[in-house]
Order: sequence, then C-alpha cells, then structure tokens
Amino acid sequence: MLIARPEDQILICVARRSLDVAAGANLRHLLRRDLDWNYLLLMAERHRVVASLYYHLVAECPEAIPSQVRSRLEKLNQENTRSNLLLTGELLKIIELLEARGIAAVPFKGPTLALWAYGDVGRREFGDLDILVKKPDIPAIRKLLISEGFTPRPELNAAQQAATLRFDCSHNFANERNIWLDVHWDFVVPSASVQIDTDKLWDRLEPILVNRRELKTVSVEDLLLILCLHGFTHFWERLGWIGDVAALIDSQEKIDWHLLLKNADRMGSRRILSLGLYLVSNLLGISLPPDVWARVPADATVVALAEQVQRGLFTEGIERLGILSELRLNLAMKEGTRDKLTSCIRLLATPRVDDWKLLPLPGSLFFLYYALRPFRLTGKYAAKLLRGSADRERSPNGNERVVS
Repeated sequence: MLIARPEDQILICVARRSLDVAAGANLRHLLRRDLDWNYLLLMAERHRVVASLYYHLVAECPEAIPSQVRSRLEKLNQENTRSNLLLTGELLKIIELLEARGIAAVPFKGPTLALWAYGDVGRREFGDLDILVKKPDIPAIRKLLISEGFTPRPELNAAQQAATLRFDCSHNFANERNIWLDVHWDFVVPSASVQIDTDKLWDRLEPILVNRRELKTVSVEDLLLILCLHGFTHFWERLGWIGDVAALIDSQEKIDWHLLLKNADRMGSRRILSLGLYLVSNLLGISLPPDVWARVPADATVVALAEQVQRGLFTEGIERLGILSELRLNLAMKEGTRDKLTSCIRLLATPRVDDWKLLPLPGSLFFLYYALRPFRLTGKYAAKLLRGSADRERSPNGNERVVS
C-alpha cells in the first residue's frame, strides 16, 4: 500500500532497529521534503517511536532537523530514557522482592524487550512493567504488593478477584509514584481464539543481563508469538509494536524458526503469526527465511488484513474494536469450519471482565455469568445500533472504522 505523506514514510523508515544503506538514503531523501514537523512529532508520540525517530535522524541527517524540532526531540528522548531507567530499577526491586518470598517472576516486554531487540533500554518506549507469574501465587503476590504500597487497579472485592483469575489473564497494580505493574498468569483471556501453554514457556526461559544482574525472561521464539498476539488483539494500531517485532528478528542471529512455527500451529495462531511477519516484511522491509513463508504463507486473508492495518496506522479517530469486529477478526484467522465455530462460541459465551463488573457474584454462582453474558451483549449492541442510526440521520456521510 502506498503511504502518501512523507512524514508517515519517515516514521515507517525509522521504526526499526537499524537502517541499511538503502533505508538510510531513503530517509535522507525524505528529510529534504517540505515537512510538517509538528505532525511528524505528534504521530511519532502516538505510535511510540520517538526514541527511534531521534536515534535515526541524529545518526543519518542531523543537519536536516530544525533547531526547535531537535530541542523538542532531545527533550522527549531524555524524558523517555529517564523514565525507562526508573522503571528498570523498579523492575529489579520487584523481582528481588518476589524472589525473597520464593515467588518466581519472569519479566517480559518493557526493559527486557528493549535490551533484546534494541540493545539499549532507552531505545524503546514503554510506560509500565509486565511480569509473568504462576497462577497459584497470585494471592500471595497481591498481598505482598499491597504491603509495598501498590494498589490493585481497579480495586476488587473477593468475588471479583476470583472472577479475574477465572476470566482474565492479568491484573494491574500501581503505586503513589505512578509505577504501573501488570501481573500476568497468562497472555490471553479464556475467551480468546488461541491458547498459550504457559507451563511450557517456563521450561524455555532464557537468561538476560539487566543492569549487570542476570534475570530469566521468555525465549525469543515465545516472545515473538506473544508480540504478534498482542499486536493482533489491538489490530496493530501502533507502528511501534510492528517495529518491536522487526527489531527482535533483526537483533537475533539464532531464532529457532521450526520451534516458533510449531508453537504457532499448536496454539492455532498460524495466521496471527503470518500477519505479524507479513507486516514487518512488507512494511518495514525485514528479510525472513524462505522456508518460513512456506509454513505460514501470507494468503489473501492475511494480505487483506495487513492492508487494513496499514490504512489505519495514520488515520485519525481510531476506535477500539468492538465484539462484532473482534469476532470477524478471529473468524478470519481460522481456516477450518470447526475452528471457526469453536472460536465463535468461545468469544461470545465466555464471560469477560465487563460481565463480572456489571454484577459481582460469589464463587458459588459463577455459572450465572455464562447466562448473563448473552443478555449484556444483546442490550449493549441494541443500544449501539440505535445510537448509530441516530448518528447516521444527523451525519449521513459519517464514517466509522470497523474491521470487516
């Protein structure tokens, strides 16, 4: 797909770990255009690629940056670096705190992804910390974090805590210093169309040095799948997420592609992986082994979805995907009729956070959430249809971003 604005082309050019000779020449050519620098900075912040923009502009063509823009970029980059260093220090404290209580915790994304993919904690933008723990440890972790000044966000009563463990995959905590911690016991909610065997992830952990301290994190192969799944669930609305996948592939010399593809098949996420790989290849120019495409080909469905992603990247007024669009996306990712039906039933019937927030129930009545969900969805989308009808009457030419 042709990206018309030179500012958008610049962001696509810099959203990677390194630039080859051709990419560097293209960037210098684009910087000679008449640019809307305010727009460029605004979109860079939206897509979380300010650090990459600053790094590559200074490396390739610093004289092309207007002085005021350079000052603004330097300030944003310094703020990001300070924030990342602060969060990295907090991560080490949290891991040490948990380990002292005999609780295993594995950091992923955040500082570890920055170090693995970019080789520098300041080269990636992140605003919170993510750790993987074992589900039975959640009550002890919750109690420990609260004792250390963290507050569950949102705060939950006992019934809601039980519902979260059953229907969700993570829970957020934050302290007075605005340090946000996302504690995962899984990577996808039970209603998702794919399931990750987290037990096997623990067997494939790899060491990583963070501030000269060795931690364990998920393997590169598992992280690639996690990143592709995360991007897909948000329909790849940030260029930075695509850049992370590209940077991780570009930085790792020994990726076990056979294991990666085998895991994708086992999870039922072959097309999800194919979409992520197609985006980094087609949009960012990352080279992939030919045999990878033989196993996860970018078929017509994947190509069509990739084009939708690219159209949406630089479109104003992006809206969150609703349940109907989510359903269409999940069905598009499945190849067989049986898989499509299973995905549909799981997505529509499995209770989610909004269900138990609407009506907290004790553990003995959990089964009622399955009956409640269809009624909640029916009421929600009936109201949405009525609002949409009224909006169309007021603005017959209005457009809504919906994945079809």
